[in-house]
Amino acid sequence: MRKFSTILIIAGLVIALYPAVNRYIEQREEARLMAELEEQLTQMELERETVEAYQELQEMFTAYDEEEQGFEASPEEIRPAEEGALLGSLEIPAIDAKMPVVQGASDHNLKTAAALLDGTSPIGSIGNAAIAAHRSHTYGRFFNRLNEVKLGDTIHITTPEETYVYRVYEIKVVEPTDLSVLNRNSRDKVVTLITCDPIYVASHRLIIHGVMVESEEEENDQTTATAGF
Repeated sequence: MRKFSTILIIAGLVIALYPAVNRYIEQREEARLMAELEEQLTQMELERETVEAYQELQEMFTAYDEEEQGFEASPEEIRPAEEGALLGSLEIPAIDAKMPVVQGASDHNLKTAAALLDGTSPIGSIGNAAIAAHRSHTYGRFFNRLNEVKLGDTIHITTPEETYVYRVYEIKVVEPTDLSVLNRNSRDKVVTLITCDPIYVASHRLIIHGVMVESEEEENDQTTATAGF
């Protein structure tokens, strides 16, 4: 009899608590769906921002080529990068290139630095950080010698927090409309360098992809292996 009473009590509790438990489960699912929707909307906005920034490069690359070929910009047009835009510096030892990196590939930012495209991943994080610079006609300036980079070369990006080292794993020339170079990466920390190609024309894009070397020891090991020691 006591066992039967216990069963009745438990059954009563289950019946009494069911609506509350059910509401809790529904609220959790609703919150999950809303968070997922918000994440999707944020991702779509970032992708739209990235595509717009990439497409605007063509006009800026073309205008820069015209200036370099004799249509010089006035001093008023050559302004410092926007305040607060400086992210760090980028160095490619193999081609003796070093330059500042700023946030936002605006026309006047690209006159004085390489620029991280808005909407792409932050430097040093998982994803694809796209950095553009002009293919200056001055030897060694900006990405003038980027075509000399080879597979296995390193890209060093120094921020106030840390120096990140990337190893080049892919080099290609694409149409300006090829957005695949901006594909997001959910696993690796990738940097993508972008400039016009060939020099003087800007009809295509020279793309350099690098993946982060996770430690200085790993970088040294790979450098030694490449050297054949």
